[in-house]
Amino acid sequence: MKKAFVFDFDDTLATTKACVQVYRPDTDYTIKELSPAEFNQYELNSGEEFDFSQFRCPDLVVNGEPTELIKLAKEVYDEDHGVYILTARSSDVSDAIAKFLTINGIKAKQIICLGDGDKATGIADNKQKALMTIMKAYDKIYFYDDNDENIKLAKEVGAKTYLV
Repeated sequence: MKKAFVFDFDDTLATTKACVQVYRPDTDYTIKELSPAEFNQYELNSGEEFDFSQFRCPDLVVNGEPTELIKLAKEVYDEDHGVYILTARSSDVSDAIAKFLTINGIKAKQIICLGDGDKATGIADNKQKALMTIMKAYDKIYFYDDNDENIKLAKEVGAKTYLV
């Protein structure tokens, strides 16, 4: 049986010091900095926008701290199962994610970055579409993420899901 293990990156396989900044463009004033978990729940107020620039910093990725789940990723990689990264980060840090994984003894089949552009819209829907594409090549898909909406949409397409 061909199995794929699909992992979100932030707060699933790694924690980093990167924050999403909330700011007001009319004042160029940063209102607050959000962790990835806080970002998942934050609703923008009128006149606020997100700044994801810290998530485009390769050094913050490479120097991230592995979570306990990295052990599972390494184990399934060693068993020759497909390991995929499905992240809301932009593609300009995909090499840094690959380096982080290499440091931890893992080589992903693919690193899928969905955060290109300045807006964080449609990430959950795009993760679902990416999972559907991966599912075409595997008998079973396991999906790990820290976001409720991502997990809900992954369940809808038949992935075995784990909220971390």
